[in-house]
Amino acid sequence: MFRFRFTIMMLLGLLTLLIVPYVGACGGLFCQNIPVDQQAERIIFTINDDDTVTAYVQINYTGSAHDFSWVVPLPAVPEVDVAEIASFDELSNFTQPMFIPPLMPECAPIPVPMTALSAAAESEFDDAGVEVLAQGTAGPFAFDVVRSDDPNALITWLRTNSYVITEQMEPLVRVYTDEGQVFLAMKLQPESGVQDIQPVKMTYAAENPVIPIRLTAVAANPNMSVLTWIFADAQAVPLNYAHPTIDERNLRSDFSTFGGTNYLSLVDQTVDLYDGRAFITEYAQTTTDFLINWRPSDPLVVELSREFDYMTRLFGRISPEEMTVDPVFTLDGDMPDVSNVRDLSGLDPEVFWNCDNTPIDIRFDPSALPSNR
Repeated sequence: MFRFRFTIMMLLGLLTLLIVPYVGACGGLFCQNIPVDQQAERIIFTINDDDTVTAYVQINYTGSAHDFSWVVPLPAVPEVDVAEIASFDELSNFTQPMFIPPLMPECAPIPVPMTALSAAAESEFDDAGVEVLAQGTAGPFAFDVVRSDDPNALITWLRTNSYVITEQMEPLVRVYTDEGQVFLAMKLQPESGVQDIQPVKMTYAAENPVIPIRLTAVAANPNMSVLTWIFADAQAVPLNYAHPTIDERNLRSDFSTFGGTNYLSLVDQTVDLYDGRAFITEYAQTTTDFLINWRPSDPLVVELSREFDYMTRLFGRISPEEMTVDPVFTLDGDMPDVSNVRDLSGLDPEVFWNCDNTPIDIRFDPSALPSNR
């Protein structure tokens, strides 16, 4: 029996990777006449030395090419390019939490088989009062960058130029025009199909990375995952969201999930204490350590790891009614490194393996709030 349990434990050690399904992400944006079902967002940010931020945003879209449109508010006119989905996949695989469990005791329940989860032009005002700041193409996309002090004029312009803005979106467009934001609007070029869609790269003047999550609310699912990597000179932390940690003493085996732990449930319970407005640091290391330990092969991941000193992975879970404030990130060079490999071997085996149904104690931590950080 011991040999069997030891074998099971070793197999679990290989499978204890938390994998969250990333489907239908549109990054604070709209992608069709019915907003895309957003189960998750994946965004890569870089904080550059020239007072700019670069954002790489994954777009997953199902629908016809004719119906595709993608609109995002930004603080300044961006340079627009495209990237590859493989960059997101490699970062996700190398930085997701991994757990080393304690030895399985005799009292542990025998696990059942688990099922894996699916893995610039010169500006001018036109007659409608809308300022066209830039136009161009990038990969399969054609794009316009526009602004207006009149949200109704902007909405009319976008619709007239085949960018879909539904009635639900109208008040949210107004929020960003009131803040002086510009809008990047993209659609597929006539010769491009849905199969040609790529992640979008945007570089623009900004002090901090921001996720325009208020605009995401009309297309988001409950407990939508938001996963972002930030390459910079130091560790990144949320500026206006809470920054709690997961108490690893509450981690338990869970054979119903691929990954074998209740980690995702703990994330949900923890961020709910802060009304969904919280990010948890899952990985924070120097890029030198990342290159040595993981040996990435994706060209963009390698390039960013060589150009920047530090990489942070932050994870949040938020529902539409909680998306009232756009998360902003800043740098904090005093924060300790965070490994994505969590050694749980020192935990009480009978507790971890649910032998005695030890209760889980999730507590609100005021020090995690941004005002107290």
